[in-house]
Amino acid sequence: MDAQDYNEEGVLIRHEREVAHYHGDLLRLLFIVIAVLIMLMQFTGTGLPMSSLTLILFVATLAISAGITNPVQQMIHWFNLGLSFAGLAIFGSVALARLHTLRDFFTHDGLVGVITFLFLVSLYLATRTVRAIVTGSNPVVASRK
Repeated sequence: MDAQDYNEEGVLIRHEREVAHYHGDLLRLLFIVIAVLIMLMQFTGTGLPMSSLTLILFVATLAISAGITNPVQQMIHWFNLGLSFAGLAIFGSVALARLHTLRDFFTHDGLVGVITFLFLVSLYLATRTVRAIVTGSNPVVASRK
């Protein structure tokens, strides 16, 4: 809903809400949730085609990226976009290889599908934030260097 105000002459001034395209706060939350799910997945018997050290480094990268994401630093949003794409590619390929029916989704491999979906959402949000930076549609994010 738009706020209404009047100037000195009594003319109605409309204040339209700015469309914000900064989704870093939600992206931080998604990255932390994904990191926790990846750690939990290791205790469910779901074997991933990567070493434990690689998974720990990936989880740490998600946590660090979530921790430093803010509207002032533009480069982190590009990094988040790449991290979301990498996560979608890695976990999406595992999900496609293991989940063939809806019944498979409710096994221990189903967590891979959930993580894939969360990476897809994070890719969307990171893309919208980067688009705001590139097009300048959100001055709060786009004007900071």
